[in-house]
Amino acid sequence: MTQYRFRLTGVPPDQAIKQIEVDPSQTIAEIKKNVQQEYKLNPVLAIQFIFKGKVLPDDLKFQKVGIHPKKDVITVMATQAGGK
Repeated sequence: MTQYRFRLTGVPPDQAIKQIEVDPSQTIAEIKKNVQQEYKLNPVLAIQFIFKGKVLPDDLKFQKVGIHPKKDVITVMATQAGGK
């Protein structure tokens, strides 16, 4: 397990950045669940990880992204799916 820095968009700066323990062998989809719990986000929200301007696909293994735990910050964007 390694700690990575995540930054949630749209919240005050003191709540935005969190160090979250992540198992790099997990997929992005599995890690999203951990991040959702850490930020206490509503499960209804759709979460996207953005790294270096790209949205990370759910089926990608975290270690394949090439994120440096000490230097890099992963942006977390939570959006509510629009209902009609």
